[in-house]
Amino acid sequence: MDPMILQQIEKMGIAEKRELLERLKALIAKKMAGSALAGTPKRCPRCKSLSFYCKGHDACGLKRWKCCS
Repeated sequence: MDPMILQQIEKMGIAEKRELLERLKALIAKKMAGSALAGTPKRCPRCKSLSFYCKGHDACGLKRWKCCS
């Protein structure tokens, strides 16, 4: 990582670091949502059941799944 970026982060207060962390998490989640993981799976991601449905999105925009099994 760029040493200049690290120096800037070291100068930040704890609140600023937390905000930076939350923004980075959101960016990563958004990137993942745009990947193949964002599509509709053919089976429940946890138990592989065929009986499941999309139950909205989480705070980061990723799809949430509800299994009927």
